[in-house]
Amino acid sequence: MTRHVPVLVAGGGPVGMTLALELARRGVRCLLAERNPATTQHPKMDITNARSMELFRRLGVADALRAVAVPEDSNFDVAWITTLAGHELHRFRYPSVEDWRQLIRETNDGTMPAEPSMRVSQVEIEPVLQRAVLAHPLVEARWGVAFEDLAQDAGGVTATLRRAADGGTERVRCAWLAGCDGGTSAVRRALGIPLEGQA
Repeated sequence: MTRHVPVLVAGGGPVGMTLALELARRGVRCLLAERNPATTQHPKMDITNARSMELFRRLGVADALRAVAVPEDSNFDVAWITTLAGHELHRFRYPSVEDWRQLIRETNDGTMPAEPSMRVSQVEIEPVLQRAVLAHPLVEARWGVAFEDLAQDAGGVTATLRRAADGGTERVRCAWLAGCDGGTSAVRRALGIPLEGQA
């Protein structure tokens, strides 16, 4: 039996979950399928830029993300040092979230972002986004379900998904398939799009 959804989002990292929340905000029902059984357990990412934070604010998750981030009074400086106990060779100075907020208040001429950037690992971001995705009635999100293949025709896409738990497959018919499954994208491979750059 083939299921039907307007949009299938392949990949449940920050990009896939953000897309699912944005679709839902616009009233579009979607199915999100992530091959891993849970959110990432490995450190990834460091800085979430101001534009992403503006998008997260619009989606209603900015405060929850800031709650798991580096404290807002901590600067984002990057220091080059000889050893942890050695001397500093150079420092790139970057303002804290609090400093950015002050600068935004003082520069009310349309040139500043609405939100400062944020320092937080993807290990912390994904659970916050996952809770928001799972709570939204227009998003069906499933972890441990991998995109495997697709067949496209004039009316849309039929995707094959594989469940990690039992190895079984299911077919999903959708008008749109969004490949948000990262650098090793199975969607990209199924479409014959080569990887540019280094793996």
